[in-house]
Amino acid sequence: MRKDAPGFTLIECLIVLAVTAILFGLALPGFQEALHRQRTTTAMHLVSAQLAQARNTAITLRMPVTLCPSRGGGRCHDEPDWSAGWLLYLDPKRSSQPHSPQDILRDVQFPLHESIQVRASGGRLRVRYQQDGLAGGSNLTLRVCHSERLGGEIIVNNTGRVRTRKPSAGTVCPGY
Repeated sequence: MRKDAPGFTLIECLIVLAVTAILFGLALPGFQEALHRQRTTTAMHLVSAQLAQARNTAITLRMPVTLCPSRGGGRCHDEPDWSAGWLLYLDPKRSSQPHSPQDILRDVQFPLHESIQVRASGGRLRVRYQQDGLAGGSNLTLRVCHSERLGGEIIVNNTGRVRTRKPSAGTVCPGY
């Protein structure tokens, strides 16, 4: 074997591996935090877009449309947890459940990462848009949480307007 042959020694390879492992160890927490922020932003966008679609559908069809948390099987959930999905249905009789499978416009199941929770504020479980786009009743706030931290809020007011709000860093999610 020649002594002037190009290549790496075992010690050089181990040093490179050790430095690489240290750099990955330092970068991983920042990457995980960026991933949590992205998942929260995605959840806020998905729910906001579904609310906008519900309002637009009510105006277009000139018929009440309801969006509620889903428990699967084309039924609304009676709990304020929207994390497992949501149900959009035509609601001409203003009921708490769809009357028939033909009334269901969209049944979204498990759209969010398992680490994200979306919970409604107390009192109001569903949003019913009237044919003019109004969402009568009290305001609804949907809180998007990751672990115990509040990542954002989606607010629907009486006029049907949807807006989002980002909390200050480190805000604890209500209910945890």
